[in-house]
Amino acid sequence: MKTLSEAVSAHTQNEVSASDTDRPPIELAEHNKSDPLDLPPEDQSFLEELAADGGPLKVTYTREGKARVSTSSYIGVAGLPSGRRLNVTPKQTVSRLLTLLEYALDVSSTTVDKETSFSGAETFIDAFGALFTAKLRQLLTRGIRRDYTRIESIETAVRGRLDVQRQLQRPTPVPTDFAVEYDTLTANTTANQAILAATQILTRLVERDTLAAALSRQATQLRQTVDPAYVTPVEIEAIETTRLNSYYADLLELSRLVLQRRFFEDLTAGAVASFGLFINMNTVYEAVVERAVRAGAAQVNPNWTVEGKGSLGDLIDGPHAVGMQPDAVVLDDERGVIAVADAKWKTGGDSSGDVYQLTSYMLAEGVPGLLVYPQQDATERESVVQGKHVLRSVYLSTAAVVSSPEAYIEKLEGEAATQLRSIIDDS
Repeated sequence: MKTLSEAVSAHTQNEVSASDTDRPPIELAEHNKSDPLDLPPEDQSFLEELAADGGPLKVTYTREGKARVSTSSYIGVAGLPSGRRLNVTPKQTVSRLLTLLEYALDVSSTTVDKETSFSGAETFIDAFGALFTAKLRQLLTRGIRRDYTRIESIETAVRGRLDVQRQLQRPTPVPTDFAVEYDTLTANTTANQAILAATQILTRLVERDTLAAALSRQATQLRQTVDPAYVTPVEIEAIETTRLNSYYADLLELSRLVLQRRFFEDLTAGAVASFGLFINMNTVYEAVVERAVRAGAAQVNPNWTVEGKGSLGDLIDGPHAVGMQPDAVVLDDERGVIAVADAKWKTGGDSSGDVYQLTSYMLAEGVPGLLVYPQQDATERESVVQGKHVLRSVYLSTAAVVSSPEAYIEKLEGEAATQLRSIIDDS
């Protein structure tokens, strides 16, 4: 749970024609394909980079050389080198994107004064930026972590350990300074410098002035103890969280989204940013369903617990056995499995593959199960496995029109509680 994964690129381009900047954005829904697009070569190359290595987009070409962009389960925004934008939005399945992202990462944000509907690049970037600044606020309140780092330097007095080999190589016969090695406690760690770099980039990308100001203040606060530095993709991938710095985990994941895959120059004053920022809604929705089922189970019975990606027993003995991990496994007060649920971020109803997958989970433990889809124009479907275990397809109200983020979450969790109570009572 609580991981947003894959796919970010950042570019810097210094010259953009007014005609390209003024052109309307390219609007696509997830799992969609654009009409043939007449794009300049630099835009085509940038989109091909985003599409490489299983990226969030796919680019093909017509006989006339025009580009067609296909989308998958990723949503987000790309700022093309020409200045034109490409927006990828959910298929009418989310009414409160910021709230859904906050819920998936278990963080509350009051940065955005008034939440708007998901209508384009500005909203997506602001939703992501609000989530980032809320997590950064938590870190700054708790305190920036410092680690010991080995320093090699020339000092006027011996400090730490004298580096004899380097000292003998000093140019003067009677040196007045010394080559030394010592450990010092510093905030200039790779993790802190990656967070600062991501903060500086997001400050330039968000649209809301209040949000940009908040990020700018946070960047200034970071720079009081952290020196700006170039952080390579290899260094970003190598960052690990431990028990001592576990509170960094979510913010580091968001920072990786901004910095990894391909890191170009820092955004400079006057430059137009070319960038891609996409999130995999499959991953987000799995975290949402896990949280909703956990809260719903607690409403039904405070002694029940929920494991995300919980392991089940195998149906097969031998080399054909495969691990089975539903997105949510409901346990009673004796740690016995009483229900399973699997999140499916898709529209159009359940498929045979979805049903077979959940059925295998149910049979492994002899319990009822839920296939949990986002809101759409569909009717719940119910079947019975082995004559006694209810298998039900349900649709969480992710596109609900409600008065507040609290009401939105309350509705999701209430629906999860109702469905759990029903399938357990009926089995």
